[in-house]
Formats: sequence, structure tokens, C-alpha cells
Amino acid sequence: MERREAVAHFRDVLGREGVRPALRYLNSLGPHRFTAVFRFEGGTLRNLHLIDRDDPTVERCPDQPVLDSYCIYVRETARTFMTEDSANDERVAGHPKQPVVQSYCGVPLMEDDGTLFGTICHFDYQAVPFGEDEVYMLETVGPMLVKAVHRTEWRPTPVAA
Repeated sequence: MERREAVAHFRDVLGREGVRPALRYLNSLGPHRFTAVFRFEGGTLRNLHLIDRDDPTVERCPDQPVLDSYCIYVRETARTFMTEDSANDERVAGHPKQPVVQSYCGVPLMEDDGTLFGTICHFDYQAVPFGEDEVYMLETVGPMLVKAVHRTEWRPTPVAA
């Protein structure tokens, strides 16, 4: 499928069926087992959605410290971060996820005002290469996802005065 068609189909599914079905479609376009949306909340990485190709009943993973995830690299730079084979990637040497998550591509999700909302990522327990189309799709659909999450499901926790 051509990129433009894939983006249009994602937008259509997102509008008609919602975030999870759109993420399921996005996950189906590449070889990686997982697709997830995370929200940065201080030092906590809150999982909003997790698509597990091998277990469609899984909806989320537990919250975790941002420092314990590859999403820290996205948060630190507000740029796409990718490792296709973490066992052989010096950039992630000693990271807690290095022995578990072998491939990861995370893209920053930005608010309209330019602040960092979180990440959308594909990842796998095996070393799996990323194609240009996968990265393109993550980067292209990100703004749509932030708007959809705000519109349909995420409400900030009120701050005590």
C-alpha cells in the first residue's frame, strides 16, 4: 500500500472506530510485535495503549519509570529514537531494557503548543529491522493520535492549589 493510502486509511479508522483499532491497523503494517502509546507524567511513563500482535486481549502494560524505558531517549531529544538490535547498540549499553527489548522505534508525540506529550513506538523482543515506511507512518500519524487521545480518553489529573 502506498504511504498516502496508508495514512488515509489510518485517519479513516481513527475517525470511525477510535484509537485502538487505528493502532491495530498501524501494527499490522510492519513486522514488530508491539505498538504502544505512552504519556510522560513527570518521572513516570504511563501506557495508554498497547497492541500485542500475539495476544490481542492485552490492552496496556504497567506504568514504569521513564528511566527504565527506551522512551527516555525520545524524551531527552524530542526526536525519533531507533535501535534495531539493542544487544549490539552501544547507545543503549547498560540500559535496563537492553536484554529484553531488542528492537525499538519511538517517535515523540507533541502537543499543539510544542510540549512533549509522550511517544508512539513499535518494539519487539527480537532484533527486527525497521523500514522507512514504518518510521514515516509513526511520525505522520503522531499528531492525529495526540488530538484523538485528548478528544476521547485522556484527562489531566487536577493539580491541587
